[in-house]
Amino acid sequence: MLRSISRDVTQQLLFVTSRNNLYHSSALNSCRHRHWHNANTLYSTPSTFARRHYTPLNTTPTPSSEKNLPPPPAPKKPKIDLRPGPIKPKHTTPSKSSVIAPVLDLKKAKEEVQKDISEAEKHGIFAPAPEGANWFRATLHKAIELAKFYYRGVKLIFSRRKEIAAIRARIKEGGSPLTRAEYRFIQTQKDDVNKVIPFLIIALLLEEVIPLIAIYAPFMLPSTCILPSQRARIEAKRAEKALNSSVNSKAVFSSIKSQAAASGLVSLDVLKQVAGGPTAVCSLLGLSTLGPDALRLRRIRKHLEFIAEDDSLLLKDQLQLSERDLTDALAERGLLLSKSNSTPASKANLLLDWLHAVKDKTPDEALSVRITFIISRQ
Repeated sequence: MLRSISRDVTQQLLFVTSRNNLYHSSALNSCRHRHWHNANTLYSTPSTFARRHYTPLNTTPTPSSEKNLPPPPAPKKPKIDLRPGPIKPKHTTPSKSSVIAPVLDLKKAKEEVQKDISEAEKHGIFAPAPEGANWFRATLHKAIELAKFYYRGVKLIFSRRKEIAAIRARIKEGGSPLTRAEYRFIQTQKDDVNKVIPFLIIALLLEEVIPLIAIYAPFMLPSTCILPSQRARIEAKRAEKALNSSVNSKAVFSSIKSQAAASGLVSLDVLKQVAGGPTAVCSLLGLSTLGPDALRLRRIRKHLEFIAEDDSLLLKDQLQLSERDLTDALAERGLLLSKSNSTPASKANLLLDWLHAVKDKTPDEALSVRITFIISRQ
């Protein structure tokens, strides 16, 4: 029994001793491993240790950091537009003459307006400004006088309706026939009635612009709202326009003549076939040239229809006209005379030739004859 106890004790001691030895050997190996790792870290990689305690001023990226950076993006190919883009217009600076010209024209127009007002004061149409009036009072006085003149002119248009109604009533009742002066009076009234509404709108909104309209667009003014000096300037410009057309449109008139050589008459259809024909004839007759050829041909037809009635009344009156009336009648018919041949007798003979040419003709034939007579003298 004692032997068995001693044997068990001996085995337990041997087990404890071997376990202690194994523990110490493993601890020693771990200590040696830590010592070797620290030594390797301290002596084999001194740059790593140095970087922990020292930061250089100029750091350069290491190859390892460069490898970690993402690759640069690939350059994009330039986009090529095969379609040609719009060409930008070249901005040219206006010349001095083109800049100064409108200013001079406006200055000239203002001078013409002042001249018209002074002429109206001389003829007693406008009351002169009070003596010693300053610039403001004088300008206000002129504006008031213009407003009075336009008011009286518009009022006259509406009051003339009674006279025209009396003329028509007389003719309807079988009284004396219509005279040339009455016919022209009725036609003038029709034109004024068509112009009075636009004129009133302009007069209420921009009264000071009306004298400029008399210079640049006289066809917009009623006959009762035109000053005497303005009327003379309008007639002079109309005559100048007709003379310029006669000189500058010779090639157009030659084309019209050759186009009408077969029939011998120039009709509206012939004018339509020639480029610039309606414009040239409108300029000769003192008509507006604005708009397309269809509108110009309509103006020519309406004007010559008015002339046809005027011709019949002239034949009834046996051509009893003053020199001023003769000049106006020839201008309305587009008949021009040279200055050397502008005597009253030559004017009367030319008007008689016109009247005999259209006498006893149908309306359509007379229309073509009148146009042919006008073209033949160019």
